[in-house]
Amino acid sequence: MFTIEKAMKLPAMKGTKLIAGERGKNRPVKWVTTIEIIEDISRFHEGELVVTTGYGLADHPAYATTLIALIESGKLSGIAFYSGFYINNVPEEIVNAAEEQGLPLIEIPSTINFSTITKAIVEQIGNEQMNYLEDSLAIHKEMTKWALNNGGLKEALQKISLLTDASLFVFDDLGDLQAFENIHSDKITVIGKKLIVDNVEQDMALFFTNAGNSGVYQQSSFRLFPSKIESGSFTYGYLLAAKEKKAWKEMNEMIMDHAATLVGIQLVKQYAVEETKVSLQGELVEEILLKEKVDEAKAVKRGKRLGFDLTKTHAVLLFQIINDDNDPEKNSQWSNHLHYVVAQTLSKQQRQRILLAKVNTLYALIEADWRKKAAEKRELISIAAAIHERWSRQFPVPLMIGIGNCYAGLDQLSQSAKDSEYAVQYAPLLVKESNIVHIDDLGFYQLLIRMQEAGLSLKDFYESYLGDLLGKKQSRTDLVATAEAYLVHNCNIQRTAASLYIHRHTLKYRLMQIEKRTGLDLQSHDDRMNLHLAILAYKFYRL
Repeated sequence: MFTIEKAMKLPAMKGTKLIAGERGKNRPVKWVTTIEIIEDISRFHEGELVVTTGYGLADHPAYATTLIALIESGKLSGIAFYSGFYINNVPEEIVNAAEEQGLPLIEIPSTINFSTITKAIVEQIGNEQMNYLEDSLAIHKEMTKWALNNGGLKEALQKISLLTDASLFVFDDLGDLQAFENIHSDKITVIGKKLIVDNVEQDMALFFTNAGNSGVYQQSSFRLFPSKIESGSFTYGYLLAAKEKKAWKEMNEMIMDHAATLVGIQLVKQYAVEETKVSLQGELVEEILLKEKVDEAKAVKRGKRLGFDLTKTHAVLLFQIINDDNDPEKNSQWSNHLHYVVAQTLSKQQRQRILLAKVNTLYALIEADWRKKAAEKRELISIAAAIHERWSRQFPVPLMIGIGNCYAGLDQLSQSAKDSEYAVQYAPLLVKESNIVHIDDLGFYQLLIRMQEAGLSLKDFYESYLGDLLGKKQSRTDLVATAEAYLVHNCNIQRTAASLYIHRHTLKYRLMQIEKRTGLDLQSHDDRMNLHLAILAYKFYRL
């Protein structure tokens, strides 16, 4: 990196003098500009060294004010004044402003030509840029070679760390550490979601939130460079590089950009391998879940070849993206994202799992002990919640999750798959809305499902109780809603009226109409139970 300090050591700068801002002598010089009058400071860029004669400073106070504003902007690497043309000495207020801002202020004697100064500095900047480009191409070539070999993520991190003398940490999209190469283990530690550098603790969320936007962070004796690993709108995770300040070079930011790309390639390769495995599993899972009869011996044998023990008991989870878009390409992308999120989350569980991906849908066959139904139900709901949270953090498209029961036999897994489908399909019938529904949450609706599967007429059942409440008039369907609310709130007049946003007298009138039209007595426990079951059957039939 070409700095003010290096510029001052050039033969062409012999005879010049640093009169202020010595603490900024390590500022990088990216370009040199010669100018007579400084009026518009907005056109200056980061890292410019301005060479000027100071024209007008002695006679026009406004020029000095503008120059001080430019100094305070923090854009420049330094300012060099020619003495002996329009000013003999740099005005004191300019010197003070430069010293305060740590901006190097150089005095150039009139015996040195403009062209001599600018030519020497531009040549050095050009040489630096050429070296930078050559090193960049060499690094790009080396990293491309690594990306094409069969090494994994760990090997990639080792090679990048060796090249950069940096410690590297890879996190998934939730911020959980996935892999690392820590060559500063005596000074840097990652514990959970905390980064500890020189015994100073920092929440990793800061780096994940600003990855790719805020450049390099400084913490204690290290510089930290966070990068987001992403493809399109999907974030695979994050790379955090840590290097000691004294060894940091301008090129390191470019190297870390390359490194983030290489790590991204490794993650995508892992994902592609996982997709291939899922493809091989697909036929087996489809046979187990979506067919009525299963050849258990054959399925167990095939599962063993794929590394799965199908003698264990499992439950089925169904993940359904709620998306009305008919674009095949977009739906394929959503399906790929869903598979990645589910696979990555389940990989952290100490449970056997097999996935079957379809368009906007994914079935997950997850190991579960059918003898511990209550405990396994809670655990499966917890797993589903973690997947839903991870999905919601990245994507605006709703995701529904249905959970089937765990059954003892392999031949019953198709029923668990149906359970999960029913949980998603009939979730809108539940009073309490949820994106995660276990088949048990459907309660009495499960009986209605079995009745419908058996060919019994639900319509005849509910009509025998609801009768005249089912007319075409809006007032009659309002009575059905009123009856349901009254029963859901345990016949409490005040809570029912509040939930319907009506007056208590209006509610009482409606309840009288319900009794009159149905012939049921709402004070009778048996009549209330029959009315409630009929309403559930009515809603189920209409869905």
